[in-house]
Amino acid sequence: MLRLIFGIVIATFGVIGLIVSAFHLGVEGLPLAILFAACGAILIYFGARYLNRKKNVTLFALQMLRADAKIDAGELADQLRINEIEVRKHIVRAQRKGIIPFKADIV
Repeated sequence: MLRLIFGIVIATFGVIGLIVSAFHLGVEGLPLAILFAACGAILIYFGARYLNRKKNVTLFALQMLRADAKIDAGELADQLRINEIEVRKHIVRAQRKGIIPFKADIV
């Protein structure tokens, strides 16, 4: 979440820098403004990707819990094509938020 927020802030500074450099016809600040906009866009992309991944892991884990009464982290990792360690981290975070019950059997 922080990655996404910082990306939005940095990209906003970059866009403001591009607008200011366009109005004042100066090219001194243009490379810095482009750098800010590009870095902000990269942070926004990876932040949104992280949030989507977290949402998908939680969603599939809940579906697996309803269907099989257990969560298979290896199967989730294969299904979503991510590392099993990341899957387990997302499951633990969902348990801390109260989305997935603590008594769920995680294999």
